[in-house]
Amino acid sequence: MELIVAITAQNRKEVFDHAGKCRNFLIYQLKDNKLVSKNLLELKKEETLHEFFHADQNVEEVKNPLLGVNILLTGGIGSGAIQKLGKFGVAAHIIEEKDPDLAIEKLLNGTLAAKKPAEHAESAGCNCSCGGGHHHH
Repeated sequence: MELIVAITAQNRKEVFDHAGKCRNFLIYQLKDNKLVSKNLLELKKEETLHEFFHADQNVEEVKNPLLGVNILLTGGIGSGAIQKLGKFGVAAHIIEEKDPDLAIEKLLNGTLAAKKPAEHAESAGCNCSCGGGHHHH
């Protein structure tokens, strides 16, 4: 079985705690429970998950490089974003492990612990402090 795992790594060294604003992702290709490759994916600002989920266009018609992964591992992501990613077949998990390579090793040997996202009143949104709607940061 083949899996593609993306890990938020803004500084390219450790797991980043804000998936929506992250522009650098380490992409791990796994096959038969072994690491096949590791690459860096650099997103443009408009390709970040935050911008993608708040875009004026219909997200179902938009292509995003992260939608080709099976699993997204991050230090932080809201439940609304997790639900939206799930619609595209991406399973997002919040992890405490800060070392991306160690996170993959733990994922492969079944010891990677994931925690639940903080619950917010608007679970259908992205759970950011933007209040929904159109905005700029």
